[in-house]
Amino acid sequence: MDSPHFVVTRAREPGQDAGPSALELELGAAGVRVHEFALIHVLPAADPLPARRAVQALEEFQLAVPVSPSAVQALLPMREQPWPAACAVGLIGRASREAFERGLRERGEDPQRLRLLCAQQAGADSEALWQELQALRAQWGGARVLILRGDGGRDWLAATLQAAGAEVRVVELYRRAAPPADAPRLARLRELLGLRAAWQIGAASSLNNLVELLRAAGLDPRRELAGQRALVHHPRVAEAARHAGFGRVDVVEFRAGTLLRALR
Repeated sequence: MDSPHFVVTRAREPGQDAGPSALELELGAAGVRVHEFALIHVLPAADPLPARRAVQALEEFQLAVPVSPSAVQALLPMREQPWPAACAVGLIGRASREAFERGLRERGEDPQRLRLLCAQQAGADSEALWQELQALRAQWGGARVLILRGDGGRDWLAATLQAAGAEVRVVELYRRAAPPADAPRLARLRELLGLRAAWQIGAASSLNNLVELLRAAGLDPRRELAGQRALVHHPRVAEAARHAGFGRVDVVEFRAGTLLRALR
């Protein structure tokens, strides 16, 4: 049986090591041929000062919500003092929780001293986190909440918290950019399409960028993607992948064990 091909489209963080992630190494050790093809570039916020000031003033908030691993990785270097115990942390999904706990330990802080609330199921989203937040406060009137995210993004959680009476501040930690449609990237795209690989798609914006790259290469997106498979972590992204033209779409948790089972 031929080894499966798996295309990782995760974003590169500013200054991030160019080497493979722990997940990619584990998949490679299990015989999966892993290919990296970033569909989103993560860049610093155009104006980082509001986020930096908010992170330095975490003592003023009862809850902070970094909405993604990218948000976690951007915010921790902005905080000079230890994370205040009175400020709970809301995390959307296990990847964000793991990034937050790892980042705290690297700073010499113990995550166990903080109140961390995280939706544990695969494909966690803002709605799932909101259910977990009910254990933190039954009444949100007067609570101050800080939401840390990239440019754009969903406003559902902020709107829900505000409707419940919380005072919500949203700050942007980073911005997303599409990868350039240069000749080397388009040539690499054609190579990957020929592998009939499974593509890891983490966001609808990644799909939009993939479609634009296909068009820049002079290819029909729906025709090319009909022979490809997408592995996504959330039904909302699955719907977008089917709309983009992927011939097969499976919702799986982005962990080595579940990905290996899906690939085999």
